[in-house]
Amino acid sequence: MEIPELPYTLPRIVKTKSAQKLNTGSNSISRWYVEFFYFDATTEKMERFRFTKNLNRLHDLKEKQKHFNNLREAYKIALENGWSPVDQNANIKLKKEVVGINLKQGLVKFEEYHTAKGTRPKTISTYRSKVEAFIKYHGAETNVSAITDFEVTDFLNFMESRHKWVGVTYVNSRICLNNYFRYLLLNKYIKVNPVTGTESRRRMATQSNQVFSDKDFKIISKWLQDNDPYCLFFVKMIYFTCIRPKELRFLKLIHIDMEEYTITVPGTIAKNKKSIPINIDIKLREELHKMNLADYPRKHIETIFIYK
Repeated sequence: MEIPELPYTLPRIVKTKSAQKLNTGSNSISRWYVEFFYFDATTEKMERFRFTKNLNRLHDLKEKQKHFNNLREAYKIALENGWSPVDQNANIKLKKEVVGINLKQGLVKFEEYHTAKGTRPKTISTYRSKVEAFIKYHGAETNVSAITDFEVTDFLNFMESRHKWVGVTYVNSRICLNNYFRYLLLNKYIKVNPVTGTESRRRMATQSNQVFSDKDFKIISKWLQDNDPYCLFFVKMIYFTCIRPKELRFLKLIHIDMEEYTITVPGTIAKNKKSIPINIDIKLREELHKMNLADYPRKHIETIFIYK
């Protein structure tokens, strides 16, 4: 069967009589319906649908007629706007687009998504901080679908001029907003990501993060060797393995293989949730051999490696 130009017929009110009243010849009306036909792609047929919404409980005919007229009009508007009695997934998408959610509700769902995903609490906190600033500027009750690139640019420019945001703050805020609206786009709450195409800023070089020179490293190593050898060992572990400080603090003896000369940071503590072996540098091997790790009793292999 060919798909009709309109996948539905216009709703109409159908009035039927009960079998008992038909036999007695009564003209009284017993059951009313709002009826229409809708094309079902799975059966390739126009299927009939009848709805009453429990309105047959009404006995006053004028009141009953008024409510059924309203019900018929409601189904007519719903069908015209894309509602389907056979495709619930399409209805969910339509509801998100038509009804929508406000900025505050969107943030709640955004946080729930990242919590379930296992995103680091610090990252979620950063997202929340930047999005809440945007919500405060435009209003918590503003519908997410009402936000365009103008509102995003207006907010970023205001914060840049009024709060003296530098390039890196501007860029980081834009990234957080982009992730927020990207989530809303993927979940069909909006049709376009309003951050896409907005102006960015150049990240200015800062003096706060500088690479140590070999001379600096020797000076620091010498001082730590004399004053805090434990801290020196911790620094060497980071320097030679590039393991993050938090990952290193939760590393256990069982994760260090001195036969294969590898350290495996398990996915349970790794930032990227992936368990990947890291080769032990020759200079670091010397430090680890001094610790006689192979001589530790087996009952201690679950012991935290870095401790004091």
